[in-house]
Amino acid sequence: FGLTTLGLLWWLMLSLPSSSWGATALKSAGRKISGGGALPIASAHQLALVGLAALAVQIALGGWTSSNYAAVACLDFPTCQGVWWPHGDYRNAFVLWRGLNINYEGGVLDNPARTAIHVTHRLGALVAAVALTLAALFVLRRRGLSGARLRAWAVLGALGLQLLIGMSMVLKAFPLWLATAHTAGAALLLLATLALLRCLTTR
Repeated sequence: FGLTTLGLLWWLMLSLPSSSWGATALKSAGRKISGGGALPIASAHQLALVGLAALAVQIALGGWTSSNYAAVACLDFPTCQGVWWPHGDYRNAFVLWRGLNINYEGGVLDNPARTAIHVTHRLGALVAAVALTLAALFVLRRRGLSGARLRAWAVLGALGLQLLIGMSMVLKAFPLWLATAHTAGAALLLLATLALLRCLTTR
């Protein structure tokens, strides 16, 4: 919920009246992409929407991974437990309600269920990375969308940083400072993606 609130506040700031820096920057960017034609802008907007949706799912998976103490289920990278597809209990991994009077401290899932969560989070990272990269590259390769290029580069930069932090977490046995940086990286990537999407929103 914290990242949702942050994203909504960021979107609001980017949409403030023309006296604000956010809307002024968007107007300037909008003039630079208006000559690109309706079809490229619409296509870029759709790709950015898909990227945002994939990122939202991935952020939710990250929260689920953390709340179920599933990060330590895989202590190696790129494999998990020494194999590419470890055994996981996917049926019990994503049960949202387990009743009352349960002590969740330390987690209640067994290792196969935590493994399933961790592997799903890794797959989600791959899907989100591909979706966001495609959206950013589409913008960068279209001359008519030059006003959105800075935001596309911001998405790629934040994405690369987040992937690097995620891999480092596993290889360094999940130190607290890297876990905190991973959360901050998710927030940064969300802000960059929303800025790109807002720039491509013509209405």
